[in-house]
Amino acid sequence: MSRASKIFLASSFVVSGITVWGVHYIQKRESDTMYQGVLKDEARIAAKAASSAAAALLKPITPSALTSPPSGEVANTSHSSGTPLNTPSSPVQQPAPVIDEECTTCVISPPPQLLESQSREERARERELRMREYVEQKSLDSRLRGEQGVSEQPSGTRLV
Repeated sequence: MSRASKIFLASSFVVSGITVWGVHYIQKRESDTMYQGVLKDEARIAAKAASSAAAALLKPITPSALTSPPSGEVANTSHSSGTPLNTPSSPVQQPAPVIDEECTTCVISPPPQLLESQSREERARERELRMREYVEQKSLDSRLRGEQGVSEQPSGTRLV
């Protein structure tokens, strides 16, 4: 190997090494910078919680204050703290689970909160009713296919 090719090979190794080191250095610096933001957010949330706790201790609680907001203020029931909505510390206010009789989705698949409040027998009865409706729909499908002379079966299969 000639001297020029050895110099070129060595310099390419050095440039590659510096490039890899530089990329890792930049990634580490960005990671540290982003983590400083997390620490600042946690400190801000802790300070806000401490100040709101102190304010709550100083303010007397009356029964009328629990039922209605003070005059001139707008009630904000969805989010009372100033923390961002995407943080795990802010609870999500869900509407009360109800079955809308006109909503076909609610009739077919009730909200999970209602299913959890049902007893095991009620859930079994609901599953049985849904299975009976499914079988009726399948028989209606096959009867209509026979009447219309359609022999093609749907490609999807049902998973039980």
